[in-house]
Amino acid sequence: MNPRQSLRGLPARRDLAPAAALGLLVVAGCAAGTNKGSGGQTAPRFGSKGAPWTIQCLEVQGPARMQQIEQFAQSLRRTTGIRPKDVFVRDEADGFARLYYGTYYRRTDPKTRKRSTSPQLLSDMELIKQLGNETGQRYFGGALLVRMPTPDAGKPEWALTRAAGVYSLQVAVFEPNDDFWEQKQAAAQYCGFLRKKGYEAYYHHASASSMVTVGSFGPEAVLKNPTGLPSYSNKVLALQRDDLLKYNLLNGAVYSILDGKGGRTPVPSRLVEIPHKTSPQP
Repeated sequence: MNPRQSLRGLPARRDLAPAAALGLLVVAGCAAGTNKGSGGQTAPRFGSKGAPWTIQCLEVQGPARMQQIEQFAQSLRRTTGIRPKDVFVRDEADGFARLYYGTYYRRTDPKTRKRSTSPQLLSDMELIKQLGNETGQRYFGGALLVRMPTPDAGKPEWALTRAAGVYSLQVAVFEPNDDFWEQKQAAAQYCGFLRKKGYEAYYHHASASSMVTVGSFGPEAVLKNPTGLPSYSNKVLALQRDDLLKYNLLNGAVYSILDGKGGRTPVPSRLVEIPHKTSPQP
């Protein structure tokens, strides 16, 4: 195989054909944590520079995902215009191995609510999306900007994916922002706090936030009413009467919404479906 020959049928999200012969990447047809992973990146600390973001170049699923993503990473490191030390990979809890590039600090303008985007970020994203072979096939055409991945936190046995049942009561959500980035640690700590109080608490880390829930319930927790509007069982309502579980917290404060009368209404805790862990696709 020619070292710059295309990988036929290169999918964006599922298994990839082995990339051992990928060789150097080219630009537009011309020569150009912790989670398990490789590369020089660690979860950075924020400061006045803002929150760290990175370019997610590719994700691979399947038993050989780390071997495949590492081959793409090695090829990317050898590509002209790429900073080798800024290429890193992670094998993440959702069953995908991901290839990342770069660290870009961004802040949110308090007036416009828009995030800053540096010229370096724009230049690197354009380069990543251009990489391909002489026929014009782009290897990383689906690249996107994401928050810098951070290691998961919390006791494994308290993960919501291990809970029995269908539903759990969401009582808190932690989201990263310019000045707060340890949402996983915060969720794990709050879960531990509730556990010490005697509650059956769980945490769940998603891509953009972490949540804390209490209890595990079967399908009977949601009642069907003659009006067609669902309601909760007495067991769930009893938890919602608890002062500590009554409302949804957002980053430690009671989350509220505008009530249309110039005031704000607290958002109550609510049932969410338990995301049971499934085996990765072969």
